[in-house]
Amino acid sequence: MNSFTIALNMLRRSLFQRKGLLLYLVMPVTAVSLIIGILGKQTENQINIAYLNLDSGSIGMHISQELAALPDYRLKQAESEEDLKSEVIKQKVNAAFIIPAGFSETILSGAAPQLDMYQLSMNEATISFKMKLDSILSGYQATIASSSMQGLQGAALTEAVEKTIQQIQKHQVKSQITDLDLYTNPNVRLVIGFMLMFMMALINNTVSLVMEDRRLRTMARTFTAPVRSHEIVLGNFLGSFVVGTLQVLVILVITRYVAQYEYGLPFVSQFVILEFFLLATMGIASAAASMVKNTTNMSVINSLIITPTCMLGGCFWPISLMPDWMQKLANFVPQKWALDAITHMGSGQPLSQMWMHMGVLALFALILMSIGAAILKPDELEVS
Repeated sequence: MNSFTIALNMLRRSLFQRKGLLLYLVMPVTAVSLIIGILGKQTENQINIAYLNLDSGSIGMHISQELAALPDYRLKQAESEEDLKSEVIKQKVNAAFIIPAGFSETILSGAAPQLDMYQLSMNEATISFKMKLDSILSGYQATIASSSMQGLQGAALTEAVEKTIQQIQKHQVKSQITDLDLYTNPNVRLVIGFMLMFMMALINNTVSLVMEDRRLRTMARTFTAPVRSHEIVLGNFLGSFVVGTLQVLVILVITRYVAQYEYGLPFVSQFVILEFFLLATMGIASAAASMVKNTTNMSVINSLIITPTCMLGGCFWPISLMPDWMQKLANFVPQKWALDAITHMGSGQPLSQMWMHMGVLALFALILMSIGAAILKPDELEVS
């Protein structure tokens, strides 16, 4: 009961005030919503392509029709070669290509025709487009080679190839892509990373309240009553945990049902993992509050605990980009385990398979809170 009394008092001093409400609920929700609005949305997969068809034959027309029928490409016909280059230079399109005059005659003769392609930079979109264009050309060449092996030449060959193209245009055989949702939105990790950073800010709340109790000798007076140091640590732990739980609930409800952001995993699973991370955060707060003896050392918390662990845990960039020794070191910060669990669940794994991640986060909380209870000396005053 002593711990519950201390927890209620901390809740009243932090969340039930205008400053605390703004700091721990309004600001995190606003910041995460802005991040979602700027970076969190999935980018459009359609690629803008400009083209110029100078060929009078049927094969040149068929290339543009085949590409326009694909959902991944949005084709735009240019009036001239100068207009086509201008579209690329002004970055209105991702890439552009020209079907030269006499293209149909060249490919029917058995030669390998070349299509002029323009792009400012080589990236995944332009490479995939080039591969698709080469695939279409290879199909034409295979059709012509097959007809030539049958002894067709001249007008007979042209007629046979055109009939084949007409059959291809009917698309009687179609493929169906089944989306199994076995991928995660690459921006989810960034959104969750900033969410974890705001949750880590609760460490400052716990430490500042403990410092205030030391300065005003409230903790020393409490310790003269039949209250032990571990009850004081547990009370501060529970109070901050309730504030953090309300913060998590408000952020998830606003981002999911108001901002309509799709995390790619169930609400309950995400909430449970964030709660386990919150336990680990409160464990860190309990240990830090016991070790910090002066308010002037509060800045050390940000410089040595919150910011470095968020960077090391992959809140701002993927852990795979870091050196091997830093990747191994990341196993000792709770952010890494929370982000990994959310990424795995976003790939289709259930919450029941995240037992190791939840166990590690709970172990963080248990060990660090035990350290805090052992180090805390409530009868000591703030060191000047």
